[in-house]
Amino acid sequence: MSTPGPATPVVLSLQRVSKRFGAVQALRDVSVDCVAGETHALVGENGSGKSTLLGIASGFLAPDEGTVEIGGRPLRRASAADALRLGLGIAYQTYSQVVDLSVAENLYLAVPPELQPDYRHMERWAAARLEEFGLRIPAGAPAGALSLAERQLVEVVKALLAQPKVLLLDEPTTALGPAEVEQLHALMLERSRSGVGVVYVSHRLPEVLGIADRITVLRDGGGQGTFEAHGMSEDALVALMIGRPLQLAFPERDVDTEAAEVLLELSSLQGDRFGPVDLQLHRGEILGIAGAEGNGQVQLLRALAGVEPSAGSARCNGRELDRHSPLGPLRAGVVLLSGDRAREALFPVLSVRANSTIQVLRRFGRAGLLGRGREKRTLGQLVRRLRIRTASIEQPVQSLSGGNQQKVSLTRPFLRGALHVLLADEPTQGVDVGSRFDIYEALRAKADDGVAVLVKSSDPLELSGLCDRVIVMSRGRIVDEIPRAELGERRIVEAIVGTGVTAEPRRAASDGQPA
Repeated sequence: MSTPGPATPVVLSLQRVSKRFGAVQALRDVSVDCVAGETHALVGENGSGKSTLLGIASGFLAPDEGTVEIGGRPLRRASAADALRLGLGIAYQTYSQVVDLSVAENLYLAVPPELQPDYRHMERWAAARLEEFGLRIPAGAPAGALSLAERQLVEVVKALLAQPKVLLLDEPTTALGPAEVEQLHALMLERSRSGVGVVYVSHRLPEVLGIADRITVLRDGGGQGTFEAHGMSEDALVALMIGRPLQLAFPERDVDTEAAEVLLELSSLQGDRFGPVDLQLHRGEILGIAGAEGNGQVQLLRALAGVEPSAGSARCNGRELDRHSPLGPLRAGVVLLSGDRAREALFPVLSVRANSTIQVLRRFGRAGLLGRGREKRTLGQLVRRLRIRTASIEQPVQSLSGGNQQKVSLTRPFLRGALHVLLADEPTQGVDVGSRFDIYEALRAKADDGVAVLVKSSDPLELSGLCDRVIVMSRGRIVDEIPRAELGERRIVEAIVGTGVTAEPRRAASDGQPA
């Protein structure tokens, strides 16, 4: 799509918006327009103001200065209900579903009363809507029983059922595999062709360049300009986001781990949605797990951590791994870094310090008393090493950006004395580009210390750059193994889709010019 002309209606307009939280200037004089039928990407590092801007656009936050218009009509107060009535829909990164209710009930609650069917026909109506959007999800299933990818797709459907004029998508692909990403993008293009404006927030820059018509860049709460996507390269986009050129490189892999001792050995391991799996993981190796979402990758990691039941053999450091509960793997030096930060990896209301040291308090104790000074000194050094941006170690984790929250969860493996295996489920999910490379360096540092790292990721580029070896899972089994010499994004994608052909992006990449 070319630059929107004056006759193209603006479906969302934010003009000269500013917002301050105490001493922090979250937004400063930011203006963004999204027109009917375009996909308008909003990018920036965590902490750049994207979430605050979406909160103001959706009526959850009131701006200190500036105006908001939806469908050409002003949003006169901070009201999510008013924004919905004016024609705004939003799919949240953290989901807004009632997990104890069914998918049908969640969809029913998401639409205005005039669009709701008779309650008796709710499940049949929901099944028809899911089929309409191409989702094979049982309408009667509890929302809490869905995978993260399924929940994300349901979140998008919820927003679309209200027939919005503009749709805000906040990190919609963080939990999706390549097939689901393609499905979501096809759905977005279909809606944009019907005149819906889409505001797309993502840290996955190749996706942004492939799907967006225009891109607005935020940095430190200020707008850096709006650009045509077809004239923007990934390197130029990163430079605008962080204020300096960034060498898009992964940590060096100096040591060949194939000859190293086997630290984790799986034999006929099987559980819910996976198995049997035979696998060896060497000391100091980073092994990636690829595959379309829902093919047993997550269940394999959770079984190794004792979170889900499994059968078969798993030996760690020469001993059979007790997997009857999470306590067994923890005692054996096996730690899971969950992909669901909010519910499983962190205690949001607790401080950075409490979240980091809660599993290793004995390390800082003597005679039953906690040595607070030693705890603070040790954690302060680690915060600086991982480049965690926080006002103090007593700051609640929930007030940090997503990238910094993820780095806080990474402090635990660094504080454990006897760590043998680190299981990382989507370690950079919802994380900005700068924090992403901090996390890559942290994972490589643990591998260099002799820890075996198992990484499940839906990003083929991440797997090819970070890992020493990659296995591909389909229907719960390992169907391909890609050695270090063959690692590459294309090779991984070909193994996942099984076609040998990758989709070409919609947009070409060169240098960007303001739109």
